[in-house]
Amino acid sequence: MAAFLVLQAARFGDLVQSKRLIRTLQERGRVHLGVDVGLAALARLLYPGAEVHGLRLHGQPGAAALAENRAVFRQWREMDFQAVYNCNFSPVTAAVCRLFEPEIVMGYRPARTPQGGITRSAWARLTFRLSERRVFSPLNLVDFWGHFASSPLAAERVNPSARPGGQGLGVVLAGRESRRSLPLPLLASILQTLFGLLDGPKVRLLGSGAEQPVAHKLQRLLPAKVQGKVEDLSGKTDWPGLIHAVEGLDALLTPDTGIMHLAAHLGVPVLAFFLSSAWCHETGPYGRGHAVWQASRSCAPCLESAPCPHRVACLEALQGKELLRSLASAVRPEARIRAELPDGLQFWRSDLDALGGVLRLDGGRDAHAPQRAFTRALLAEFLHLPENGEADAAGRTGSPEPTDPAEQAALREWLCHDADWMLPPGRYC
Repeated sequence: MAAFLVLQAARFGDLVQSKRLIRTLQERGRVHLGVDVGLAALARLLYPGAEVHGLRLHGQPGAAALAENRAVFRQWREMDFQAVYNCNFSPVTAAVCRLFEPEIVMGYRPARTPQGGITRSAWARLTFRLSERRVFSPLNLVDFWGHFASSPLAAERVNPSARPGGQGLGVVLAGRESRRSLPLPLLASILQTLFGLLDGPKVRLLGSGAEQPVAHKLQRLLPAKVQGKVEDLSGKTDWPGLIHAVEGLDALLTPDTGIMHLAAHLGVPVLAFFLSSAWCHETGPYGRGHAVWQASRSCAPCLESAPCPHRVACLEALQGKELLRSLASAVRPEARIRAELPDGLQFWRSDLDALGGVLRLDGGRDAHAPQRAFTRALLAEFLHLPENGEADAAGRTGSPEPTDPAEQAALREWLCHDADWMLPPGRYC
């Protein structure tokens, strides 16, 4: 049986978003999965059948930790891997890849130059250019990693279509970056609205121990009838407990978080709010049946590491009553409620096409739709996929390509370097 190694040394959400790649390889052979030791237990729950190896790769590992790593590396040296997939543009994982023949390493591998560095595959080089113009980016991270393998698992087979499970409403209290999270008064208003729309469900507050003070403050902002239905699980769940808390929810209210991706993995409908540096076309919930509100000021998406010069002005578009009306249209589609969203706010519904996850605009205006659609078509062309113009379940098609031939030529020149198109995706030029 063929054996494959996937290195995913990043965070919780990244591990979940590696699903298309990992499940693809599981259908072709035995998968070994190298992850941070803190995520090893979660990896075993997400990917039963995979051989999970916990590594201590962050910070300054002590002697005992280094010995544990070396034991794993010795085991890997003895394995006859057909391919090694390094998902991280990281000196640490690139160094680990020196254990293997360069020809079998996909994604990122150490450069064979005196100066060192990291070499990207043709697909990784192509898609890395999207970071230069993120507002044009049409590629979900699940599909970026999924297409490290040739002919990956069909997008429809990655996550189940989202459906309410009868277990109430989940609320993720905050994201890793505070600027990407909703302020508590706004979160309380949205939660109260959803509580009414969903006929008074049980509410589960989700987060780490660091969010427990946030949970207490949020509850004080809620009316008594909502408080009586709240179960505060912040800081109280291990990985199995978190999966149990999310599985079967009617909906999950969340910023861009690992729990959001876990909900999509489980088929729970996601109601996600993206602002600041979070960009829904890159890391939105994967699969059909999710709803996303994206703050879309001219400065979005911004750089996470840079301070905001506008005092997080992207929050302003989320403060009006039309947002609450669009919540009703998301959770009660049978009511055919329409909301005219203000400038700077978009409402999207998640869907799938030949390339993978895609979002369909259902409210607000998207000034960059033509460029994003054409960029998506170029990615599909690189992967030798059928055109992505098929309709979604509601009969809507994707945005048209730009009509200006000069703009199309400029986009093609920016994205497509000739050398990248000479070899199949995943291989190295």
